[in-house]
Amino acid sequence: MAIVACYTDTPEGRAAVARAHQESTRLGEELVVVNIDGNGSGDGDETSGLDLAGSGEGTSRVRVVPRSPSIHDAADLVLQTQQDTNATLIVLGLRRRSRVGKLIMGSHAQRILIEADCPVLTLKAV
Repeated sequence: MAIVACYTDTPEGRAAVARAHQESTRLGEELVVVNIDGNGSGDGDETSGLDLAGSGEGTSRVRVVPRSPSIHDAADLVLQTQQDTNATLIVLGLRRRSRVGKLIMGSHAQRILIEADCPVLTLKAV
């Protein structure tokens, strides 16, 4: 079992990973960080700026899933990772968008919320 965190190099993405790390440590589950805005190089360094250091006993295992060149849609990558890891929770950060912005642009978060087979925790960076 795992907790999937959706990472982007934004305050929202970092907040999502931090919260997912808390939950995975609390529950003793693996943390799977899905890099949804990386370059797909597969080297795992796209998240090197994150502080995932544990706070001692009970610290979760962390695995990074880089952006895959074969999966072009971020929502597909997150949903596929959730199925592959049998995740019990997906954590993603949201940014504020206007009503018009929500109408014009498609929303990866909306797809994840609707199609995920597990609970989805959304949060905004403070």
